Amino acid sequence: MSMNKNTKMTDSELARAFTWEGISIPKLRSAFMGQVIGPEDEDYDTARTVFPGGIDRRPAVIIRPVDDNEVSLVVSLARQTGLELAVRSGGHSGAGHSLSEGGIVLDLSAMRGLDIDVDGRTAWAEAGLTAGEFTQAAAEYGLATGFGDTGSVGLGGLTTGGGVGYLVRKYGLTIDSLIAADVVTADSQVRRADAETNPDLFWAIRGGGGNFGVATRFQFRLHPVDSVVGGMLILPATPEVIAGFVAEAEAAPEELSTIANVMAAPPMPFLPAEFHGKLIVMGMLVYAGEVEAGLRALAPFRSLATPLADMLRPMRYP
Repeated sequence: MSMNKNTKMTDSELARAFTWEGISIPKLRSAFMGQVIGPEDEDYDTARTVFPGGIDRRPAVIIRPVDDNEVSLVVSLARQTGLELAVRSGGHSGAGHSLSEGGIVLDLSAMRGLDIDVDGRTAWAEAGLTAGEFTQAAAEYGLATGFGDTGSVGLGGLTTGGGVGYLVRKYGLTIDSLIAADVVTADSQVRRADAETNPDLFWAIRGGGGNFGVATRFQFRLHPVDSVVGGMLILPATPEVIAGFVAEAEAAPEELSTIANVMAAPPMPFLPAEFHGKLIVMGMLVYAGEVEAGLRALAPFRSLATPLADMLRPMRYP
């Protein structure tokens, strides 16, 4: 069967083309403008590598669609073949949802469109963008949306997972800034979801769990964020320091968001060698406001103990 690239096929055409007898990579390539990667391809192992360690799954095929129509086609392919469908944005899922063993991986990384409305303080962003890419672009206008704590995380999983990051106290979760989304549902239809259109679907993708569809594009509210005061503060993890950190975080003004990890110190180059492997509090703090007020808000954390490393300073938000 011959197929024109980027032409939407019907379910029956798809079934005839891809009846499951082992994935036909050449047939798939003829149907997609986006990249199709199979187990025999040189970049297969790189394409199936995800951020969390210990996840080693071998999908039958990895498809990187270029638009909603191709996402819809991948969803149809999964439905017709009965293969498990995994959706990947940035590949940071700790539970391994970014990969499938023997199934189809829908990799959104080629969908990276971004349209910023500076006057309206909103942005439409495709789900293959990373939090860092979005943040860098929005910062050119002194604006930001609160995402997670790592720039390489993809917007898709981060947003539908809630999104806890450095602006959470000031501006809420990522989903609190979500205005609308385009979602490809299991019937391969592209649906707009917002407070007025498909409101149940809009509720579902803002904390309702998973498997409601593939979110391909998000509209976010942007907030004024320019310079911040923050960075990493490493303290010894004594019971007093841990309890004090929690108490100070609870008492802090809403401009200050804190993320604390109680952990064995990795061999970070700025940490003296004698502390490697010792239990530490690795605090990451961001004050979204004036510098002097930020320094005052951070002072109680610095006084909990003699810091093992103090990288708190004024900086641009990105």
